Amino acid sequence: MAYLRVKSIRGQKYLYLVKSSWDAKKKTSKQTIIKYLGIESDVTIDDVPEEYRDSKKICDYFLNQKYFQPKVQNEFIQKLQSDLLSSFKTGDFVNAHSMLSSYEKIYGFGSFLDEVLIPLIGEIGNLGNSQKIDLGTQTTCYNAIEDLLTKIIENNSVNPSKKKILICVPNGEQHTLGTKILQTKLSMKGNIVYNLPPFTPTSLIMESIEHDGPDCVFISVTLDENILSAKRMVEKINEKYGLPIIVGGNAIKNDSENWDLTIGKNLSIPKILKLIQSKKLQIITTN
Repeated sequence: MAYLRVKSIRGQKYLYLVKSSWDAKKKTSKQTIIKYLGIESDVTIDDVPEEYRDSKKICDYFLNQKYFQPKVQNEFIQKLQSDLLSSFKTGDFVNAHSMLSSYEKIYGFGSFLDEVLIPLIGEIGNLGNSQKIDLGTQTTCYNAIEDLLTKIIENNSVNPSKKKILICVPNGEQHTLGTKILQTKLSMKGNIVYNLPPFTPTSLIMESIEHDGPDCVFISVTLDENILSAKRMVEKINEKYGLPIIVGGNAIKNDSENWDLTIGKNLSIPKILKLIQSKKLQIITTN
């Protein structure tokens, strides 16, 4: 069986065509170099002798190398976003699932979220604001996106072993997409996440904290008129449980000076992930 082997010498990678065979006398497999192909980045499948080009391992190697080239990857992502948008508009969940699966096999779920889906969500928002798509179509798109996020969570192979996190919104908030993205990213890193739906009464949120025992609570606020409701929720959680709380959302950007909490500005998802793993997690807010 022939395959490709990469060997690093002084920081430079070189590619070899290698054949594996069974040594009956020593009762073990041995590898024999068939051909030195050259510096890895310069090698193409045409450099491989014809009799070995149909090998699945060799074909897969060059296919993946092609996909990971920046120019090809960017073109691939742009085409995928266009195709996904078409599927979202018509509510074609099956086709969207298929495209997610094909992309994930090469780049992974994390790349799909950061490079494909989140920028596409921004584009859909811009299309709605410019009235290039109507509200009904925009809602259909968001429903399809939430369905994809659910699929990513369900197919995530990481066994929950880190923090327990509760995500909720104050009374008056109706958004779900932002909290679903946050839930997905946190779950993919091995955290147990309880994402409560909008309109969950504060009393039930408190019961969930009592029952599930989260290590910290995320409160998401998008509308300025719900700031007071969020502050009352923070006060109740602090009074009864004293848990670390992270408050985020567009509304917090406009009100960051009026919280009786330390403000953690511009916390990215990676920083949040690092923060919640810290034993020194404190009560903060983030915009």
